[in-house]
Amino acid sequence: MMKWLFGICSIVVLCCSQPASAEETGWALFDKVQQSVKQHNFDVSYVVLKGGQAETYRWLHGRSGDKEIEHLIPMYADGVDIVRRSDKVYYLLSERPSLVTQSSSIKELPPLLFQSPEKIRSLYDAVAGSSSLMDGRSAQLLRLSAIDDNRHHYWLWVDVQTGFPLRIDTLSEQHPNNKNRALEIWQVTHLRITPELPDTLAQLLEIELPALTPPVVAKPASQPHQLSWLPKGFSISDDPLLVPQLQPDVLSYWLLSDGLHQVSVFVQNSHQLPTQAYRDGATTIYVQADAKQDVTVIGPISIETAKRLAAAVR
Repeated sequence: MMKWLFGICSIVVLCCSQPASAEETGWALFDKVQQSVKQHNFDVSYVVLKGGQAETYRWLHGRSGDKEIEHLIPMYADGVDIVRRSDKVYYLLSERPSLVTQSSSIKELPPLLFQSPEKIRSLYDAVAGSSSLMDGRSAQLLRLSAIDDNRHHYWLWVDVQTGFPLRIDTLSEQHPNNKNRALEIWQVTHLRITPELPDTLAQLLEIELPALTPPVVAKPASQPHQLSWLPKGFSISDDPLLVPQLQPDVLSYWLLSDGLHQVSVFVQNSHQLPTQAYRDGATTIYVQADAKQDVTVIGPISIETAKRLAAAVR
């Protein structure tokens, strides 16, 4: 009898420990991804596929002692260079004044790769999947499934040898297990990791760059509207930065964040347009219109969540 009870208890303990072990394996793989994009010297080309369109980039990264440098070049936008040196990001434009912000990452890169592991763990479950070949490299699948329905899911294919992300699919929150429902695909087309810092990055470490641009707050001193509901895990930023396209027509403006994703909600006088919703890859753009005002919601959320946010404006 005692042997039988011991056997049953052992099976229960084993069944309970397997999911936890699988998730810890997934988080260990995710930690390896984040370390790879921060520690290696690399030269990467990648493409972002969304809405039937493709945007290509070249991304260089390196470290020299305690200094970190990276250079992002959008290949589809002439005259734009994005450089990060440690905690400052420089937008160098050929025909306009440069913009300098303070950040430990470039926002045009997948934020999933740079947000703190504690924040990602609070929003997602991680499960390591099977291995496959991707462009001649052995890659392991990592699924990040959103704990809350307000967020997209992510599938990452990770280079087994280096830990570098080879592909990231952003999946519809309604269809987390259907690869054919990817809203956006971020995919590496060329990867070269070197022991030395590339010469071009070494030069960028030394040259003089513009001074930090003073932040301008977009939020009016007194807003005539209130936002009565927020998606789970989101909070309102106290000091959202200036959005030039909104000035001076904005009546009320909120920037929401869950630490990984950002959603803008703003109110303007009516432009006499119909209510409309569409998606640019993983980004939803929803405009709720009436005779007096337009409420616009922009961010990586479902259309249903965007509608509920717009309806929460009072």
